[in-house]
Amino acid sequence: MVPEGSAADTHSLHCDIIVKARTTAGQPWCEEQCSLDGVLFLKYNNRKFTPLGNRGNAVNGTQVWTDMTQRLNYLGQELRKMLANSIQEMTETSGPPTLQVIMLCKYKQEQIVGASWRFNIRGKYFIFNTMNMNWTLIDPEAGGVMSKWKDDAQFTKDLRTISTADCRHWLKELLKHQKEKPRSTSRVPDITQLLSAINTTQFQHEKAFIVTASVIAIILPLVVGILVKNC
Repeated sequence: MVPEGSAADTHSLHCDIIVKARTTAGQPWCEEQCSLDGVLFLKYNNRKFTPLGNRGNAVNGTQVWTDMTQRLNYLGQELRKMLANSIQEMTETSGPPTLQVIMLCKYKQEQIVGASWRFNIRGKYFIFNTMNMNWTLIDPEAGGVMSKWKDDAQFTKDLRTISTADCRHWLKELLKHQKEKPRSTSRVPDITQLLSAINTTQFQHEKAFIVTASVIAIILPLVVGILVKNC
């Protein structure tokens, strides 16, 4: 038996996001995919959200699906704005930059116990831990971008809200749909019931035969007698 409060009670929501500052016609500028406990259930490409697997199909069309897709759509747009406004802070300027974002939140006993964002621009990383509001620079070349984003109060607030309050609500609702597959209701017929049905049918047939034979036995002599008398 797994002890109460163990790692088995912890669930995680993981979202990967790729945002491009500029794209050619017909190419998506934002791609997203999310997984619950390592199982993909949602994919976003060019403003279209697609459910994946049994879990995605189970929550597709529900209120949590609507809440989540609307919020992720908003997040993608905000990340694209931040990326476009930060191009000049980047050391490398050859070609339009691509931003890769990983959001991870951990849920245990109906509470968020871990939440963070990992940003990658051309291989330059920095991390935002929304549990303690701490920004960590991994690559010095990303320092200019991180400073600009860190100073944006609304953007920072959005990141914290999405990875804590929103994720808490999403995980709570998503886990409600995590049920076992319904078992088949078909079963082998009870042999006693089957024999009983056969015997009942046979008895009904025998009863009808007896009634018919009795009627014939009564009527036939009368008919014969009338015929003989007439002759």
